[in-house]
Amino acid sequence: MRDPLGDARQRLGCEIDSHSATLNEPIVADPWIVSSLLQKSIRRGETEIARRAALTLLKLRSSALWRRFIVIAFEDIGVGTIDVVTRVVAASSDAAFRKACGGDVRVAAYLAGLMADAPKDRSADYLVGAKDHPAFASFARAMANASFQVRLASMRDNTLALQMRAVAALFALTSGGEGTWSKGDQDRLLGSYGELGVLDDLLAATKIAAARTRESITLMVPLIWLAAKEGREVGLRNCPVPPLATAGDVPLYALDEHTRLGRQAIWRFACENEEVRTCLERFVPASRRRRAANVAAFYVDAAPVAKRLVWDQSDALEVFGIERDLLHAGVPAGGIKPLLEVMRANLGHLNELRMQVLARSQAGQGVMPGNRGGVR
Repeated sequence: MRDPLGDARQRLGCEIDSHSATLNEPIVADPWIVSSLLQKSIRRGETEIARRAALTLLKLRSSALWRRFIVIAFEDIGVGTIDVVTRVVAASSDAAFRKACGGDVRVAAYLAGLMADAPKDRSADYLVGAKDHPAFASFARAMANASFQVRLASMRDNTLALQMRAVAALFALTSGGEGTWSKGDQDRLLGSYGELGVLDDLLAATKIAAARTRESITLMVPLIWLAAKEGREVGLRNCPVPPLATAGDVPLYALDEHTRLGRQAIWRFACENEEVRTCLERFVPASRRRRAANVAAFYVDAAPVAKRLVWDQSDALEVFGIERDLLHAGVPAGGIKPLLEVMRANLGHLNELRMQVLARSQAGQGVMPGNRGGVR
């Protein structure tokens, strides 16, 4: 029986054999910041930073790195480069293969660089929360009360909006009820994807990724592949990302809502920056402002991707995903653009505050902050 990921492992083994890992000094930061840095540097295409972050996380939490690689592959690369997704899963899920290729250090450095250099598509992240967008609330309610067969039929119906098909797929995955996820439902969903023509390698990688991460975002990529395959226009776009600002050797974009220090800095920013505070007070209820600030900061500085795959629905899905997340955070539709613009215009102030909270944290841990760096 053919190993669906065998070809991916064979290609990867040949590539790693000709690659030497760069053994730099580890980044001085906690595991959450390093993990955040790994993902954001891959999005921005910052290859050397990504490699260094990967090797640091490998040293701090070796088992966490391989799961993180798989999540990043599906969340940020996706249909941008399916071959990279399959190779990342093939290596990250097989310790014996990594040993045969020279060990974890060598493989981790190579995979980080491979992902950083790859064209990306974040559509899976934009679709995974589609059921929470007001525009699809009634459809989500219908899927919540539908049978598994109806959910699966709706996922297969290419006359429906891709957001609806995603909602149907997510409910099919949890046919036993909210919060449950059976292997049988997963396998039936993957089988249905296969019947629709999804590549065997992608199906195999998705099955492994879903089992190892339990992240529903993994099940979105085959559906997006089907939609992108039907499209007429596919190309690459190089997109600008915010300037790199560092504190010592830590890029400050790593301090986002998913890190304790990032949340501290963003809330100080929301309170201390007059323009941002005024905008939040104008549009967002007081009880929701912290969450709104976190999400807006994420899209301004942590989500940007340097090299994107562009296909028929990619731009519309990005708008949809940003809108969904900010609406869910308490920002009304009319406040989304002004809030993003004012936060983008004051990003320098946010980075100053990030620098301060990071320096205070490092001093408290007895770590010398070193050169404070700056914007470059």
